[in-house]
Amino acid sequence: MFVLDSGLRRVPIGVVGELYVAGRGVARGYVRRPGLTASRFVACPLGPLGSRMYRTGDLVRWNHDGELEYVGRSDDQVKIRGYRIEIGEVEATLAALTGVERAAVVARDTDTGKQLIGYVVPTEVSAGIDGGALRERVAARLPAYMVPAVVMVIDELPLTVNGKLDKRALPEPQFASGVHRAPSSPVEEIISGIFTKVLDLPRVSVDDSFFDLGGNSLSAMRVVAAVQETFDCEISVRALMEAPTVAGL
Repeated sequence: MFVLDSGLRRVPIGVVGELYVAGRGVARGYVRRPGLTASRFVACPLGPLGSRMYRTGDLVRWNHDGELEYVGRSDDQVKIRGYRIEIGEVEATLAALTGVERAAVVARDTDTGKQLIGYVVPTEVSAGIDGGALRERVAARLPAYMVPAVVMVIDELPLTVNGKLDKRALPEPQFASGVHRAPSSPVEEIISGIFTKVLDLPRVSVDDSFFDLGGNSLSAMRVVAAVQETFDCEISVRALMEAPTVAGL
C-alpha cells in the first residue's frame, strides 16, 4: 500500500494523500468497463517495470504509530455555482491543518444558495481553536470557490451504525453576527451598504466577516464588482478573502 500525492509521490507522515494498493493481488480491472479500469488501475512508479496499482479514492495519512488514518473520499464531487468541487480535496486541506484531528465538508442549501460547510474536531491540545481562523488558512491554500462558507468546530463527527459520516446529524451552520459596530467613515458606510445589499441583511457590523454572515464566492464577486465600480479601484476576491470585514476592506 502506498499513500501518494497527485504526482504519485510518497507523502510524509501526517500529510494526507490518496491510498493506492499494489502487488500480486491487484485485479486486472473491471469487467466490461474499460473507462473505469483506466482511471482506477494505473502504472505503479514504485514497483517493478510494468506493474500496476489500484487507486482506491480514499484519502488517508500515516500517523507516527505506523497506522493509516482515514480522512475522506477523493471522488465525492458537487457542483456549486458552475464549479465542480471535490469534497475530499477540501476535507483533506482542512484535516491537514495544525490542530485538526478530523474534518468533514458537506454541501448544504442555505438562504444564499448551496454552500460548502466545514466541520472540524480539534486535537486535545487545540481545544480552543477558532473556526474563522481555520477558514482563513484554508483560503490561503485553495481557490475561493472551494473555501467553505463557514468552518464549525465540534466535539465529534457523528457516525452511522456502519461507521460512516452521518451528514444529517451534523449541526446547522451558524452565520451569526457579533456585537454591532456602526461605520465610522463615509467609506465604511458605503462598503457596509454593499455588504447588506449583496447579503440581503438589514445591517452589518464593520467587524462582521462577510463569509460568516453567509457570503460565498459568487456573492464575493458581486461585492468586488460593486466596490470597483463605486471607488474606481482594482480589488480582487482574494483581497476580500484575506480581509472579509467592512473595517478590514
